[in-house]
Amino acid sequence: MSHRPHFTLAALCALFAALHTLAGDEVVIVTPKAATKPILNPGKGWSVHDWPKWQEKEVLPFVRMGVRRFDWGSLEPSEGRYDWSSVEETLAAWDAIGCVCNIGVMCASTHSKLPGGYVTPKWVFDAGAKMHELDLTPQMATQGTPGHKVAPVFDDPIFLAKYRAFLQAFAKRFDGDPRIAVLDIRSYGNWGECHMHPFKVPDIAPEKFRVHVQMHLDAFKKTQLCLSRNSHLGRFGPLKEVFDWAVLTQHISPRRDGICGNSDGRETAIGLGIAPGVFELYAGYDTLKQLGWWEGIKDKNGQGFRLEECIENGHPTWVDLGGGKPGLRLVQENRELVERLTNRIGYHFVLKEAKYPKTITVDQPNGLSLTWQNLGVAPIYIPAKASFALISPDGKAAYICDASTSIPAAWQPDSTITVVDQLRFKSAASGNYKLAIGLRQPKDALRPSIRLGIELPSVDGWYELGPVNVRQ
Repeated sequence: MSHRPHFTLAALCALFAALHTLAGDEVVIVTPKAATKPILNPGKGWSVHDWPKWQEKEVLPFVRMGVRRFDWGSLEPSEGRYDWSSVEETLAAWDAIGCVCNIGVMCASTHSKLPGGYVTPKWVFDAGAKMHELDLTPQMATQGTPGHKVAPVFDDPIFLAKYRAFLQAFAKRFDGDPRIAVLDIRSYGNWGECHMHPFKVPDIAPEKFRVHVQMHLDAFKKTQLCLSRNSHLGRFGPLKEVFDWAVLTQHISPRRDGICGNSDGRETAIGLGIAPGVFELYAGYDTLKQLGWWEGIKDKNGQGFRLEECIENGHPTWVDLGGGKPGLRLVQENRELVERLTNRIGYHFVLKEAKYPKTITVDQPNGLSLTWQNLGVAPIYIPAKASFALISPDGKAAYICDASTSIPAAWQPDSTITVVDQLRFKSAASGNYKLAIGLRQPKDALRPSIRLGIELPSVDGWYELGPVNVRQ
């Protein structure tokens, strides 16, 4: 995409009219310097697995999302009796340090060490649901742990009825919980990754797979759902139309769980501008390095891709750091890369230029022009609005008005846009102020929580553009 400003004819006319009204008044032109340090923002960034207490202090400052997968059998140990404590504790732990969560509930996992290998609760099979069984002796740690493993027959009607009831109870408790940024659809396949490796059984039919997705859509009306695009190593097989339907028409986030290994990230690009893409590394950093994949060295199967390459291909909003000791080594050995990609992942907004009148009139449309850049690989997917503030001499935001044409959701990745906006402060007292700009989430009142990648003096999240005189 071009980095030059894009003007429509209407925008040019409005800009000319706005600047024409400034004739005789002094115009302030601000060209902020772009920040080079990592900028952490809500609704995007690095993720790590499990609990905050298991993460290294050097890694946590980069993290914006915690990831955890739960076993259905642990959450519903007997039919109709639910134990949400592990979910609540996870959400609370990450929320306490300002992070959101990505969670999901699995029905099969060859990593699980639950008695008998029952990730789907045993009572489901006792009720007549059919199962697949496997005695696993893994050749690689990524395949699972040794022992007996059980998976349901995923199109079995008894299994589907029992899981649907569980899902309704789960949604009743957690749908719309602001601590959950992404909820995985993990009801089908090993680890919920929509494949049957290493059980070595065929995929369910597309119409049955669609039932799994629809169950989640029926239950969760507020929370952003996510579906792993991993089946057949991202080639999807007969399930492709369901994967694509989920993203393109149901706005379900695309996820890829083999990043740097058997995926170069391109599977999540389908969701660009629709829903946030989610990355998970194929394996921990140490394993990726040992195989040469971290450096992009291809094995005999053509696997092995550099993380930066994957991010450019897939346009993700959330990217896995792994966590724990391997995550620490990843950060320590690749700090420059991690810091640079912190700004590249998801959205990264920069105010390139602002032109505004040094004197404005209360409750009148005072024109100004703003040039915005999105230097991230994705648009912003969380609600956000641009606002202006008059900062009083005591350093407080005395008056606020919202922008009318500076719309963050419209700022596409790797693009520059110039808009004409208005400063219209109602009932502001006459006097001298600092004009400031900020990006706010709906929950924000006087303090914008979305940071810009610029170096300007800031007050409570407001970036000061310069002096302005207000008159009646």
